[in-house]
Parts: sequence; structure tokens; C-alpha cells
Amino acid sequence: MGETRRHFKKRVEKALADEPLQANMVRVMTALRERRTAGFESYDFQRGRQDLKARRLDNLQHLPALLTQFRERLEEVGGTFHLARDAEEARQIIGDICKRAGAGIVTKSKSMATEEIFLNPHLESLGMEVVETDLGERAVQLLHEHPSHLIAPAIHVTIEQWAQTFDAPPDPALIQAKVREELRQKFINASVGISGANFAIAETGTIGIVTNEGNADLTVTLPPVHIALFGIDKVVATLDDAVAILRMLPRSGTGQRISTYVNWITGPSRSADIGFSLTIGAHGPREMHCVVLDNGREEMRADPLFKGALTCVRCGACSNACPPFMAVTGHQFGYVYNGPIGLVLTPFHHGEAAVDLPQSLCTQCNACQEICPVDIELPRMILEHRRHSHKKSLAKRGLLAAWPHLVPLVLPRRIASPRSRGQVGGGDPVTLFASCLVDRVMPHIGEALVKIVTAAGCRVEFPKAQWCCGLMPANAGRFEAGVRLNTDLVRALKNSPGPIVTPSASCFGAVTLDAVEWGQSDPDLAGVAARMRDSTRFVLELLEGGRINTSASRQRVAYHDSCQSLRQLGLKAEPRRVLELAGYEVVDIPDIANCCGFGGTFSVDWPQVAARLAQWKLDAIAQTGATVVASDNPGCLMHIRDAARRRGLDLRVAHVLELVAERL
Repeated sequence: MGETRRHFKKRVEKALADEPLQANMVRVMTALRERRTAGFESYDFQRGRQDLKARRLDNLQHLPALLTQFRERLEEVGGTFHLARDAEEARQIIGDICKRAGAGIVTKSKSMATEEIFLNPHLESLGMEVVETDLGERAVQLLHEHPSHLIAPAIHVTIEQWAQTFDAPPDPALIQAKVREELRQKFINASVGISGANFAIAETGTIGIVTNEGNADLTVTLPPVHIALFGIDKVVATLDDAVAILRMLPRSGTGQRISTYVNWITGPSRSADIGFSLTIGAHGPREMHCVVLDNGREEMRADPLFKGALTCVRCGACSNACPPFMAVTGHQFGYVYNGPIGLVLTPFHHGEAAVDLPQSLCTQCNACQEICPVDIELPRMILEHRRHSHKKSLAKRGLLAAWPHLVPLVLPRRIASPRSRGQVGGGDPVTLFASCLVDRVMPHIGEALVKIVTAAGCRVEFPKAQWCCGLMPANAGRFEAGVRLNTDLVRALKNSPGPIVTPSASCFGAVTLDAVEWGQSDPDLAGVAARMRDSTRFVLELLEGGRINTSASRQRVAYHDSCQSLRQLGLKAEPRRVLELAGYEVVDIPDIANCCGFGGTFSVDWPQVAARLAQWKLDAIAQTGATVVASDNPGCLMHIRDAARRRGLDLRVAHVLELVAERL
């Protein structure tokens, strides 16, 4: 049956209420993002991303041949190749190797693949002592937890918890010394060392391990038997492909140009120093086994949408960029694999039920794809899994049921005066697509757009049949409902004259980009989408063309980039330029969280998490000293405004259009 929503909600609320945890997550996650930014100052991110993505996709295209080649090259140098179809077979293979080696102690370096197959409990059931040697993994093991981040497994553990776990003073250097002392003899006494691999090179039979602590070196060198467990997706064609990963992985994960250690392992240890006769097991292992794991990966490779997820290099950058992840930690935002990539991988490795509830924590802010070093379409993939979710909250289910027909009746049209319901002004026609929020909840934004357009000498038309673009149900995973609403909107707008201008960046993206992804096939969609204009670029053209004039009076305005505007539409300089031309001083908001927390129905589904994200946004706005915050997305404005009111802040929250209209 799986976890109930009530139990999962309690876990989320517990994380939100843990003040030390919250402070720790904000400190660490913002630091990781800052380090990543600094890391790419010395390397072109976009160029490196395009190159690595192309290489990884090409590797996947030829994966069967590369697996065969890797096996041949590995066996040529004395290694042993094992292909495991699923987690059970991988556990069996590794368990048998360990038993033949007479393993009493098994040391492990950090490996998410071993977590994926639940290897530790299996080996322990065979009577073996399994010792995690990565500092974070060791802490998590002793706390009887599982990793909360792909590359920083103990990111959720405070310094006080570290000290208590290892019976040491709360000083990182002293804790580290204590762990080092405890593990040294384990390394020496271990019969088997188990690692993962960041890549496996087909042309040489080599695996590569990227680390910082040095524990992996000891794990793969001291025991007489080394086992490397990794997915079939880790196999690359050439050394050049591996180097392309090395250029992007450390920078994306920890902000390093290169990690402290990069182990290149090609078969077991060997020497020909004695009489020029080759012997195996000189100072390192005498056996080297590569257990290569499928466990749902071939199913992913065959899927046109999810195939791209196999290009992942496990840098964890998507988690670092994810606001809800920072709020609730990876123990809630995922399963074994956590973060945005974890929401995508989990159904293939552990079933849809394992991610049914965690996927609902995604706001669809697109920050994960923006930062991904291989440009994985994570938001779209998460949305596809969401389509199969059955554990929506009661409030969300009620809203989704009422939205198409009941809500329009309960919320009457409010775009102000009767004159704006048909035509306003003379001159060239401009059609207003208000969006449901502006039309029914925030009509002053629509009125501001009408004022600007008429000041430019245009005639405004407002088709009365318009309602919703379909984004709200589609983001909840109900594509069919989204298509129905979008089709109705297209029919309402298709015969309107001139450009169609909307004050909602999200709705603009829904009509021009998203609807086709939902399965919208109305033949009139293309025509409507081609005429659709976002209000920011439209008004910028009016200002730069001298068609409207504004008065100059410098006022400081903090600008909030809505997720869709910034990451989907690429609007960053444009809204700032609009405000500057209207006479405002624009200041950027410091980075605490990438999203205000609105996320459409996300704020209905997880109001506590949405409130935490809004709190961080308000904290960041306060750092600017501005008393006005602007954006081009009505949903963000409503969410930030309500959060500011709850905190009793003297903060004006306004649409860019309102601020421009006031200067006419």
C-alpha cells in the first residue's frame, strides 16, 4: 500500500519545524550554489554543457556495442565483467564474490548504486560487517538513515549531531580525526572493497572514480578484492568522453575545477618487475570485478522522453538549485535517489508508488534544468510521472474538479469598467488575454495594460469568452483537462484582431510552448500562439519606440524573476529595462531560494512549504532595502503579497505594468 499522505505530511512538517536543520540547509545549499558559480568562471558552462550532452546521448545510442567493448577490454586486462539485470541479481553476484573472498569486513566508498540495490542489508544478512568509509556515508550509516543528497549524503546532519554520533567535540577537524582513526584498521582488515564508478571507458576497460577524501583510494587498493558496481549508463566510448565529464562534474557538484582524487582503474593490480614476469595483486587487489547494473535503465533508454535522464553525471546540482529540496531535505524530496533527478529515476528503479508523494513537492520552477550540466528536461519528466499520481491532497482534488466550470461562476469577471469588455480606444487593434488570475482576482493589472496600450494609440479588444490557458490542471498532471481549457481559450481568441497581449508570463508560456506537450492538437493553436505576446517585451517595444512617454522620478524597486519568465522565456534584462525606462532604479534580489513558492496548485497542495519559500523570498527582498517589489507574473505577486501581509510588512508588491502605467 505504501506510505499514506498523512504520514508523509508529518515528515515534511517535522523538517520544516526543525530550526537547526533549516538554518543548516540554507547555509550549505546557498554556499554550494555560490561555489558552482565561481567554478564556472574559468570554463564556459553552455559550451561544456552542449558538448557533454551530445557525447552522452551518442554513448547511449551505441550502448549495447559499448558494453560489449568494455567487457572485452576489461577481460583483456584481467578484470571480471558481470551484467546484472536487476537489484536482486546484483546483490546475489556481489554476495557470492564476497563469500568466496571470505569477507568478514567489507569497506565501501560512496556509491548510490549500492544504495539503489539495498546492498548493505544483504551483505549484513550474510554475516559480514559493512563499513562505509566516506565521512558523510559513515555518519548516515551510524545514524541508521540513508543519504539525503547525491554527493553530500550527510548534508542534513548538524555539527552537533556529528559530534554526538562520533563522541567527539563539535569541531570538524577533531571529528574528522576521530573518524580517520576508527576507519584505518577497517581498511587494513577488509577482504573486499566496494566502490561505484563515475564513468567506465569502453576503449580501455577503465573505470574512473571522482572523490575528495581519499577513502576511495584505500577502498579500491588495500583489500585483495575490488568490486565496482555501476549502471550501464556510466559506460562511455572514449577517454575524451570521460574528460568531458571531468570538466563539468566537479564544477557542477562542488565548484571545483577538478576533484582532489581521480582514480583511473584498469583491471587488478599487476607488476612485471620481478624477472619481467607478470604477476597479479602487487600492492593492490588481485581481483577486480565490475558489476554493471540494468535495473530499469534499458526501459528508460527505450523511452523517447526519459532516455535523456540516463545522461546524468550525478553531480547533485539539481538538488542544490531546488527550493523545496532546501526546505524539506532529500529524505522527503525523493526516495533512494533524491532531488529532481531522483524523482525521475525512482519509478524505473523502485516503482511509481515510491515517488507518488515526493513528486508533489516539485513546484515546476525549472531551476533544476537550468543548472543541469547535461540539460536534462527534469521538469517535464517529473510532470509525466505526476500524471500517474493518485495521492493528491483533498484541497487540490477539489480545486481541480471545480476549476473548469464552477470557479468561473464563483469568481465573476472583474476587469473593471464595461468599456474594457468590448473595445477601448482607436487605432491599431490589440487583443487582451488577461489570464484567469488577472481577470477574476487582480483586475488592476489588466487595467494597467489597457492604460499603456491606449496611451500608445492602440484599440484594446477583450473577447468575453476567454478563461484559462490550462496550465493549472496540466501542472497538476491532468493534461487532458489542460487541453480542454486551452482549446476553449484558442476558440475564444482565434478571431480577435491584432497581437494578443497577456500580463501573465506563465500563461504566455503555456499557450506558446507547453500546450503542444500536453497533447493539444487544435489546428488554430499555432495561429493564436504566433500572435501571442508577453506584456514585458510588448511594452518594452512601445517604450523604446517612443510610442509612450513616462515621467522620471527615481524610486528603488526590487525585481523578482518569476520562474517561467526567467527560465522558460529567457526574460531577464527586458523587465529591468522596462522599469528603468519608466524611471525606476532596479535592484536584484539576493539568492536564497530560486522560487517564491507559488507554483500554481503547489501552494494549495503544500501551503507550509510554499510559505517557507515565500519567507526566504521576503528575507532576500529585505536585504535590498527596497519598499517596492515588482514582477511580471500575477501568481508570484499574489503569493508574495499575501506572505508580506501575514508578516505585517510595509511592502508594496506590484506588476511591472502597474508601475509603468503610473508614470504615464
